[in-house]
Amino acid sequence: MARSSGSLRTYVLIRLVLAVPMVLILLTATFLLLRVAPGDPVLATLGGRVSSERASEIRHSLGLDRPLYQQYFEYVGGVARGDFGKAITTDRPIVKTIGDRFPATLELTLAAMVVAVGVGILVGALAARFRDTAFDVGGRLLGIVLYAAPIFWLGIMAQLLFSVKLGWLPTGGRTAAFSEPRSITHLYTVDALLTGDGHAFWTAIRYLVLPATTLGLVIGGIFIRLVRVNMLQTLKADYVEAARARGISERRVLFRHAFKNATVPVITIIGLQLALLLSGAVLTETTFTWPGLGLSLFQFLQNRDYAAVQGIVTFYALFVVVASVLIDLLSAWVDPRIRYD
Repeated sequence: MARSSGSLRTYVLIRLVLAVPMVLILLTATFLLLRVAPGDPVLATLGGRVSSERASEIRHSLGLDRPLYQQYFEYVGGVARGDFGKAITTDRPIVKTIGDRFPATLELTLAAMVVAVGVGILVGALAARFRDTAFDVGGRLLGIVLYAAPIFWLGIMAQLLFSVKLGWLPTGGRTAAFSEPRSITHLYTVDALLTGDGHAFWTAIRYLVLPATTLGLVIGGIFIRLVRVNMLQTLKADYVEAARARGISERRVLFRHAFKNATVPVITIIGLQLALLLSGAVLTETTFTWPGLGLSLFQFLQNRDYAAVQGIVTFYALFVVVASVLIDLLSAWVDPRIRYD
């Protein structure tokens, strides 16, 4: 027990130390990529709508008239303080935009992850259980099609079917007018449950279903293949054969013995898929006019507001790194073998 506790503590420390250069590399890449874009960012954003004197004032307030190395250190120092810069088009700190819009993106991402994991585990486990049957072939094809399908195309098809033709669900938005729950966490479904507002909860769910399902199904294709492969390997393991030899029912062998170990890699892959979910959320939020940070990023890109884009991309990068570290630590806690690799 002492050795296990010590190894986990060592793994945690190593993982946290390694996260530091990872963050610095991401910050440096984000800084340089937006600096190599041709043209002046202020003029690209505002064009001829401001005078040259006003453009110079904005450039000075953003620090764009300083040497590149000084801009870099100010940028890294600002991120360390939680300052992600200021948008040129709105003259508003990016941290306020993040505070207003990220809860919607987080709610969409978490709901999409539930859909992805649920579909992936269910279809993948059953495909492995009924290997080489029609269900297995269909499950594998479903995983390939879902992963290859463009998110915006799936979203448009879902809108045409469930909103336009059947009229079951709204085409876009986050909730109906005057149906917002009292704000506590800024996650509408959670706030509605905490305040006991059944009408607001049902309304929030109706608006959440289409974008979350669209985004979740695309990532679910990855989990289908992952769970199927791991289930097939686990079903061949010695302890599974021993359980069968003891006369344990196939259903119990599948779900109690094989399923648990087969899903351990899924925990690890969840952290890796967060980046895909967040990138997919940009297209999903744009398709469904979901008022999240992804839609804000798309609008800033349209306006060529590089300062705002830099701030949001930096926040996304930091969020993915933190989430990946937490997932790695959870995986090490669930599966002790990871600590000794």
